[in-house]
Amino acid sequence: MRPYGASKQLDMRRQKALRLLKRGKSVAQVAAQVGVTRCSVYRWRREKRVERKNTRPPGKPAYVSSEQINQLKEELLQGAYAHGYSEDYWNLDRIGHLIWDLFGIRYTPSGVWRVCWIA
Repeated sequence: MRPYGASKQLDMRRQKALRLLKRGKSVAQVAAQVGVTRCSVYRWRREKRVERKNTRPPGKPAYVSSEQINQLKEELLQGAYAHGYSEDYWNLDRIGHLIWDLFGIRYTPSGVWRVCWIA
């Protein structure tokens, strides 16, 4: 059942509930303070998460751009010999050194793995 109030008042109530949740209040506390059911608070919180999901991806932005990844692919295809190694194979440490030489960006081996996996 829709709570009593004009649309603007209801939106203000929803915004207040979301602010209280953000401050760490429990769903039950927020529902009691705002004067709605816990189900409404849960629904508002879920809808807010969907809005956030559609804004931008979580996490830190990548250090290397897509152009740099394409350049890295081309360099890797030339082989390890072309980059001064005595044996023609790539491992995470070598790729990390290549990224450092090309772009001045340091990656740990696990970071190199993620960059190569995305590419």
